[in-house]
Amino acid sequence: MEKRLFLALAITFLFFLGYSFFLSKYAPQQQPKIEQVLIEEPLKKEPRISEIEKAEEKLELAEIKMDNFVVTYSPRGGYIRSLKIRRYDEEMIFKNIGFTPAEKDKKFNVMTSENALEFTSSGVKKEFLFAGPIITINYSSSLSPPGEMVIFSNPLAPSMLDQRYQEFFYKQKDLLQRAGFKKVKPQTLANVKFAGARDRYYCASLLPHSYDIRWIKDANEILLAIDSPGSQISIYVGPQIKKELAAYNLQEIIYYGFFHGIGVVMGKLLTFFYLITRNWGFGIILLSMGIYGLLFPFSRKSTQAMKKMQQLQPEVEELKKKHKDNPQKLNKEIMELYKKYKVNPLGGCLPLFFQFPIFIALYQVLLRFVELKGAHFLWIKDLTLPDRAFMLPFSLPLIKNYINILPILIMILGVTQQKISVSSASSQQKSMGLFFALFIGVIFYNFPSAIVLYWLVQNLFMLMYQYRISRA
Repeated sequence: MEKRLFLALAITFLFFLGYSFFLSKYAPQQQPKIEQVLIEEPLKKEPRISEIEKAEEKLELAEIKMDNFVVTYSPRGGYIRSLKIRRYDEEMIFKNIGFTPAEKDKKFNVMTSENALEFTSSGVKKEFLFAGPIITINYSSSLSPPGEMVIFSNPLAPSMLDQRYQEFFYKQKDLLQRAGFKKVKPQTLANVKFAGARDRYYCASLLPHSYDIRWIKDANEILLAIDSPGSQISIYVGPQIKKELAAYNLQEIIYYGFFHGIGVVMGKLLTFFYLITRNWGFGIILLSMGIYGLLFPFSRKSTQAMKKMQQLQPEVEELKKKHKDNPQKLNKEIMELYKKYKVNPLGGCLPLFFQFPIFIALYQVLLRFVELKGAHFLWIKDLTLPDRAFMLPFSLPLIKNYINILPILIMILGVTQQKISVSSASSQQKSMGLFFALFIGVIFYNFPSAIVLYWLVQNLFMLMYQYRISRA
């Protein structure tokens, strides 16, 4: 290998290390503040987000285990401050459930039972009932109406990566509307069937009914509120699992982006393979094998086209020398050469037209598939995280303090694949191929191990096929 190639790879690797170090140390973890859009109708007294911030200064929090959740609540104001979902031992981003600004300074008496949290104070009773993922708020008062009630608040996630998954939605007139954090506009909506928010794995939503809702927003938080709520409100708060959401007609909340239809199929296939193997890691391997088999005819044509083009490479190089001063003549001669030997120069790109939508859809599925949380496979303790095979006594940029084996295996397979598939290529093509193989490994290094495992299996089968035809 040429010294210049080693130098280029070393410089590239140092660049990624330095860039990663700069991002982790100096780049802001939150997006810059967004200019607040004024609500068309005037706010009552002051923004409700400010009301919550004032109430937080006087918080006297307590914690209790309640069915699916560990509940942190505030007797002052009588509301749920935060929830931790016990199944995954993870605190959710949805906060301040049942907060009423008019009662922010009121001190409530608290009573608890097996599945209920009850707040009472001078003519006011607010009860939270827990049944699986459903929280029902019963409110009664002999005093004046409480005014606005916050269903939940949703702060901007601290990580820019997590912010990508924050989405707000509502269904009105049989049309489900979605928006990211930046695009949510403060507004009041009438006759909404349901509304809520979701992040990567969890969601919070009103159960289907008819509501007049209100989105309230500042630069770092969005609230879903109901003005003068009725005596009972029910909310789903839990994981985005289709079966569980479908029990409450909320399955539309799950969405995998532009290739959603393909994503749904991928999710069903992955679940099917899991039911066969009873292991999500083996399920991903079987899914990867199935997808490779489905696309194999296109991959075979692509590989054959690339092999023919490599065989013609010496003649192409001769034409380049012969017509180096006449690009138009060169292109014409090359195309005639391809036509003579019946080679399609775009044939090597054919599988990408089919692989790209499948990979993007599966990427979204594996990133959001909450069933993979805590799923073990071989040395991997959680398929939603990098595989973290070995822990280092120190931290490095990009690598951090763990050695991830799967991305390293992808690099090794990529380099081996390049040596087999481009044996007759020019030194420049070999260098670019080798750089790309290493670059893919760098990109995948901190990806969730579920995605890396899928890609590794795909590359392994491709390598086996390329090796076989190279020996033919």
